Amino acid sequence: MSDYKTILRQCQKRDRRAQLEFYMLFYKGVYNSAYRILGNPQEAEEVMQETFLKVFDRIEDYDGEVSNMERILKRIAINHAIDLYRKRKIQFISLEDNIYVTTEENNEDETEMQLQLIADKLKQLPEGYRLVLNLHLIEGLKYEEIAQMMQLTPSTVRSQFARARNKLIGLIKTPSPHEQFIK
Repeated sequence: MSDYKTILRQCQKRDRRAQLEFYMLFYKGVYNSAYRILGNPQEAEEVMQETFLKVFDRIEDYDGEVSNMERILKRIAINHAIDLYRKRKIQFISLEDNIYVTTEENNEDETEMQLQLIADKLKQLPEGYRLVLNLHLIEGLKYEEIAQMMQLTPSTVRSQFARARNKLIGLIKTPSPHEQFIK
């Protein structure tokens, strides 16, 4: 069953094998979206499971394009993760797995150090800034979508994104006392 439309049709008929194949197609992206927001593997797993349960519960009502399914799944996961995040007031995830340094001279150790440095700087941002950066840069959501999710105006989201970006750039350019001795 490799055809997406066939898998979707079979899922709509509650075929367990098709549901497993559907899950295998999309679970990594759903999990990663939740993990980036929550920073906790167990909570991300919980959000991922809840997302698939919600989708499988209402999949027979879906008549849209198969190509939109990944975006729909991620949107459900992100909304659920944000709700969980608000309820638990946990510390936001560092985005170290999602930042890529592309310099040919860098060996793996230098790249790893740079990733860790950026991750540490991200942790210094206020939680609202981290969330907006993650949703816009990593998840690729538009300002209007983020505004709707966070119950803010689009202009507030744009403003927070600009401030977050500027603050992150400033933090990266200004080494902390212990970083001065690394180089």
